[in-house]
Amino acid sequence: KISMKLLTVQRRESIKAMLLEKESITVREVMETYDVSVETVRRDFDALAGEGFLNKIYGGATLKKRTSYVPRELSDQIFSEEKERVAARAVRFMKPGDTIFMDHSNYVFRMCKGLTALNMEFTVLTNSLQVLNELSKCPKIRLIAVGGRYDANEQAFLGPTASGFLQQFQVDRAFFSCKSFDMKRGLSVADERVADMLRTVIACADQPCLLAEHSMFGKASFAWFGSFDDIRYVFTDRKIDDNWRNYFSRKHVRLYECIDKDRTDEPDEDDVEF
Repeated sequence: KISMKLLTVQRRESIKAMLLEKESITVREVMETYDVSVETVRRDFDALAGEGFLNKIYGGATLKKRTSYVPRELSDQIFSEEKERVAARAVRFMKPGDTIFMDHSNYVFRMCKGLTALNMEFTVLTNSLQVLNELSKCPKIRLIAVGGRYDANEQAFLGPTASGFLQQFQVDRAFFSCKSFDMKRGLSVADERVADMLRTVIACADQPCLLAEHSMFGKASFAWFGSFDDIRYVFTDRKIDDNWRNYFSRKHVRLYECIDKDRTDEPDEDDVEF
């Protein structure tokens, strides 16, 4: 329960985060979480329904249009600690002289702090303005910016120019995230420009590495960009069920369940194979 009442705008943003995580919430749940009246919750739901964010149902609300755009600031609030664990585990794959691609997702951006702390020489290709700004603080990291049209909402360079530029390169590993995935069709995102970019990234990476949270499993979004036949590693924040574990095994995908934030052991002997 949140002990201090929030301003209306703060509470509604927090309700959005709850819905993005859980996809459905009840009026009672919101009342107890934010210590507000049923009338207040109904006004909040009315306002968010007017924004096209949720559908009101009897006794609660459900998330509307999972394929729609979600502001980066809001997306970054969700599963913050889990993102840190996954990013920290992915950083442990780095070796001196590596060439990697980093996309513009919140997950991958969280790798920057760990990469800078390595004080190691390697090359990074990225379409993310945030990644460029952060890694530019480390002179040992060679940065190559993926050009294209800049999207202020995504804080990234996207479009055919960016995808075409990437086709010139081959990288050891590509680190990226997505919006959702299922066993039938594979990986998807909300934006076809991002899908085109990631399709190109997977093709030019020896080891495509997906950073994913548990809420992405078993869902579908607007634009498909790849199958798990093309993915080498999956890093996720919780233990997954046996159906997914067996599926990854059949696809020869190496799984890392990043559960313990205090784990400091070295990578397994076969973590990095070149």
